[in-house]
Amino acid sequence: MKLSLAAVLALASTTAIASANVITMPMVGHSNAAIRNPVALTNRYLRKRAETSLTLTNSQGDMMYSVQVSFGTPAQNFRLAIDTGSPITWVVGNGCVGAACSLVSQQYNPQASTSAVLMNAAPFNASYVSGDSIAGRYYQEMYTLGSLGFEGIIGVLTQDSAQMPPTVDGIMGLWYAPGQGDIPFLNILGNGTMLTNKVMGIWLQHQNTQADTSPGGEITFGGADTARYTGDITYINCVGDRPWTIPVGGITVNGKSVNVGTGALATIDTGTSAMLVPQTVSDAINSVITGAQRMTTTQFDGWLLPCTGSATVSFSFGGFTGNLPYSAIAMQPPAATDNQGNKYCMSSVMYPSGSIATIQEWLVGDVFLTNVYSVFDFGTNAATGGRIGFAQLSANTSGGSSGGSSGGSSGGSSGGSSGGSSGGSSSSASSQFSPVSTRAIQALVGIATIAVALL
Repeated sequence: MKLSLAAVLALASTTAIASANVITMPMVGHSNAAIRNPVALTNRYLRKRAETSLTLTNSQGDMMYSVQVSFGTPAQNFRLAIDTGSPITWVVGNGCVGAACSLVSQQYNPQASTSAVLMNAAPFNASYVSGDSIAGRYYQEMYTLGSLGFEGIIGVLTQDSAQMPPTVDGIMGLWYAPGQGDIPFLNILGNGTMLTNKVMGIWLQHQNTQADTSPGGEITFGGADTARYTGDITYINCVGDRPWTIPVGGITVNGKSVNVGTGALATIDTGTSAMLVPQTVSDAINSVITGAQRMTTTQFDGWLLPCTGSATVSFSFGGFTGNLPYSAIAMQPPAATDNQGNKYCMSSVMYPSGSIATIQEWLVGDVFLTNVYSVFDFGTNAATGGRIGFAQLSANTSGGSSGGSSGGSSGGSSGGSSGGSSGGSSSSASSQFSPVSTRAIQALVGIATIAVALL
């Protein structure tokens, strides 16, 4: 079912800055680090590769960045996590059945909205390894983003037994997928004239706190916020059949190149905190970091890094290189302690777990995006999926995992003291780590994870 576009609403808002048809909205960061691990990222990858045109995002996500959105007439307000890796925007309905329904602070009531129209499309659903499930129906409804209003489609959960952080009410799906209908609402904005430019600028503010919520940066619809970046924006054309996916140019660790193979592609995904790459790439990056340990047990298969260090990892896309400080690679808080009391953190450069040995595209998430300003352009090359731009963060913009923001068209960063023969090692057991540290890792990975979502 195709939707007609509604006129822009002249709505006053204290939570967004609007100039003509450019809307800048503040975001809030939500910490939920329980599944920052290879199992969770692998399952997220599997959902993206499902044999279906739509997928349901991880409602038990890790770090989330949310923005206020309103649906209905009169407006009902929600705080939704932005997710460029998902097509569906969804909230919990007031008739929802399940253990997690009542834990959501705001529930959508279609009966209270004069603009709500139940659609005849098939329901969507997702199942979880734990036995939990999510299911819902689609509604045509009025969106309000700051002073911007339009008709779109929302998923309304009727069943929910999988918890989200209590400070998040749902997911804002930010796929752009030309020719695949109007469930991704960027498709609607891309077909209309309500935005000055058909672009979306995102600044993700790094979280230096373990608090449940903290300032999370901002998202701009219709333009890029020039106050948040410096220099030019470097654009890379997307691969047409994979939303927000671009070619990988290269990787360096302390200025030394890492072999990424040929034809590597990366999905730029605001909905995941770490990154998922082939094991050969993960091993090549982590193994040259001083003190790194690859740990393989029945509960965990991945790299642990000393929680403090000085290595710099640089990722290149097209003519842009973004430098990740060590604190972005060694994810806080500590996950393990060795027998000498040294603290280890999980590496954010993870590889697939289980039987999935080969991945068709990488997932590059917030550990990269907090160190750059990103622009998702769905007006240029629109028929083939648009393009993604990156720029250096401005000096007055807070970001970058304690190491500041860096990038630009230059090559990889040099410096740092780790690498070479003093790099990491591999271990098939956890004997060098204390029992307390082993339990900590088990707590990180021994939780329910989402299986492939078929809609």
